[in-house]
Amino acid sequence: MEKKWLTTEEAVKYIGRTKNALWLMVSRGFIEKRKWHGRLYFKKSELDHFIETGIG
Repeated sequence: MEKKWLTTEEAVKYIGRTKNALWLMVSRGFIEKRKWHGRLYFKKSELDHFIETGIG
């Protein structure tokens, strides 16, 4: 079963960018983050959209 939610470290590896680049995309509103139990998560389908559209 494929993961729907990725941690920050997993998201960085998945999109092939640095952590700083990820935070920049979050601050610009291109990628949304969610927080559960003190950890940040990113929805894989939203990261796929980010990659496909070439935003950032």
